Amino acid sequence: MDKGKTLVIWLPKGETLYFENVEKLENTDSELKFDYLGVSTGKMRSAIFNQINIAGFALEKKEN
Repeated sequence: MDKGKTLVIWLPKGETLYFENVEKLENTDSELKFDYLGVSTGKMRSAIFNQINIAGFALEKKEN
């Protein structure tokens, strides 16, 4: 996966989460895992979400 992509995650109760500079996205039946740049800290972080807690997600497409 290319660096610098934005990931949006929608939660079942309508909340929306935004992640910048997403790398190493892994989408399995049980988990969504990825690394991202924490905007407020400027540090790379890892995140893991249980699929049961996600209504949907969208990853920025690579521009042609």
